[in-house]
Amino acid sequence: MADEQLPAGWEKRLSRSTGQHYYLNIYTKESQWDVPDKPTKPVSSSGPEQVQCSHLLVKHKDSRRPSSWREENIIRY
Repeated sequence: MADEQLPAGWEKRLSRSTGQHYYLNIYTKESQWDVPDKPTKPVSSSGPEQVQCSHLLVKHKDSRRPSSWREENIIRY
């Protein structure tokens, strides 16, 4: 089977869980199973890049080790 020509901004990927192909919008990182029929454009951003945090450690003043390995004193706001 010949490789299909995808519209600009899309990549064809292989799902590790299903073994089926899916299509990834390289700008929004959204995916879909159906072959895209229209090109996509970069999304303009007025703010900072999106950041995901799955764990955040906050030390309190009565912690057994209130100092940080990066900074001797931790300033709480």
